[in-house]
Amino acid sequence: MSIKKELENISGLEEQKDRSTEYSKLLNTQLEKKNLDTLKEIISHVSNEQIPLIDSRPLMREFAEKIKVLTAQDQLTVGKHLIECTKQRVTAFDEQLLKVRRALADILEEEEEFEEAAKMLIGIQLQPVEGEKNEEICDIYVKIAQLYLENGETVEAERFLRRSANLIKNIETETLVLRYKSCYARILDSNRKFLEASINYYHLSHKARVDEVAIALTYACNCAILAKAGPSRSRMLATLFKDERCSSIKVYHFLEKVYLERILRTKEVEEFANTLKDHQLAKFSDGTNVLTRSVMEHNLLAASKLYKNISIKELGRLLGIEPERAEKIASKMIQQKRLSGSIDQLSGMIEFEKEHSVLAWDRLIENLCTDVNNVVEELTIIDPKLVKGKK
Repeated sequence: MSIKKELENISGLEEQKDRSTEYSKLLNTQLEKKNLDTLKEIISHVSNEQIPLIDSRPLMREFAEKIKVLTAQDQLTVGKHLIECTKQRVTAFDEQLLKVRRALADILEEEEEFEEAAKMLIGIQLQPVEGEKNEEICDIYVKIAQLYLENGETVEAERFLRRSANLIKNIETETLVLRYKSCYARILDSNRKFLEASINYYHLSHKARVDEVAIALTYACNCAILAKAGPSRSRMLATLFKDERCSSIKVYHFLEKVYLERILRTKEVEEFANTLKDHQLAKFSDGTNVLTRSVMEHNLLAASKLYKNISIKELGRLLGIEPERAEKIASKMIQQKRLSGSIDQLSGMIEFEKEHSVLAWDRLIENLCTDVNNVVEELTIIDPKLVKGKK
């Protein structure tokens, strides 16, 4: 008997219970045989509007739950056929389609087809509601963002992460919250908001798994080093340098030189560049990149600690660039109050202003407060009860 005739016979049974039993038997038999053509025919049959939902839904649910007995490629073949057959009845099979799409997305991700995996999840009908359903919706949005990040599509990743922003506030599942925060930090990083990215990576390092702590700290250090020179960056560098966990990571010695405001040499910079991601080394229209600019600004600040004044020509030699460009960088940093000093264009000299003793004292107090905050964060992780106020 052909499969078509067998399906017609089952659909003609009077009792719903009998139809359900026979459909289930047929499905399981074909799943065991791994007969894709027959499985596709069963799906086409039950997705037809002429088949009552009371018959089709249970069978679709059973298929969605058992699809993983097939090989990855067979799951993709039959799963995509199911999606195509139910295009006009998405709301009728939303629960079943969700399971199938998630299963197919996992396979596509495993095959590093990140964009296709993201699109598979985007096809899920998501309607925020009250309760546990919102956590699943939030999880899907975050997963889509992760997939787009893996594919290097920051704009799309940010779009879907924003959709989860209102939902994440009420989520208590720590792994999901950490995934959200990790995506957020990576998006800041990709958008070259390095200081904010560094802060977020650092916060993640306190909650990450043991095997992920070094990675989070490395990312935090790299972003802090790439951030624009100035007081905020200096505070972040101080926090990282004083964190004992950083002493074991590969970039620590470079971090130390940056924090201590020492001149960075070409060989050291090249070694550090090997630890950076592609987007962190992307070139600007003038041929420089973020690292080049960051190092030039850092070396300029380091020079201001060593010299009371310096000629623009000598500064250019020190930074390895033309004097005119060195003057332009110094002028911009002075205007943005990231460098204390003044430029005398007539004499071709830059006068550096030393930090006032009161300001230096303020900075020390600020660093102390940062250290205290770090201790409190560590205590919160070790034993939250220690930092809870008395009732």
